[in-house]
Amino acid sequence: MSDAPGPGESGPQTQVPAPPPPPLPPTAAERGGNRSLVMAMTGLILTFLFLPVGVVLCVGAVVTGVRSRRRAQRVLAPAPGAVPGVVIGSIGLLLSVISIVLAGVVWTDLSRYTECRQSAITIDDRQSCQDTYFPRMERRLHIPEGSLERHRSWF
Repeated sequence: MSDAPGPGESGPQTQVPAPPPPPLPPTAAERGGNRSLVMAMTGLILTFLFLPVGVVLCVGAVVTGVRSRRRAQRVLAPAPGAVPGVVIGSIGLLLSVISIVLAGVVWTDLSRYTECRQSAITIDDRQSCQDTYFPRMERRLHIPEGSLERHRSWF
């Protein structure tokens, strides 16, 4: 017998490379980082629309981001989205605190202005409400006189 290929036989057989293994599922640190980023962005938006939910989501984003980052450092894995989640969540918390403090400072005058404006029948009555309560709020906020007049459409 010879080693030469006979009729109908081919030469040396080549092997087809095995397909690459499927990608590993994301680690807990990777999931936590992305979760933190999504919570932070949602929390920042909801801070302007519905403050309590925004605050809760921003706190959750900061906590989740920090925990994810620590877990990633422990197992030497990446934690994409953890740092941006913490930063955006912190910005949302800062804006929330500022909003709460401002509302607390001018709450009485703002609520009285709202009541006055709702009971106003004429345009002159509404202007009288602005003339009465805007200077009070400006003094409480220590802002220049007439500053709120420029933004009266907000109220």
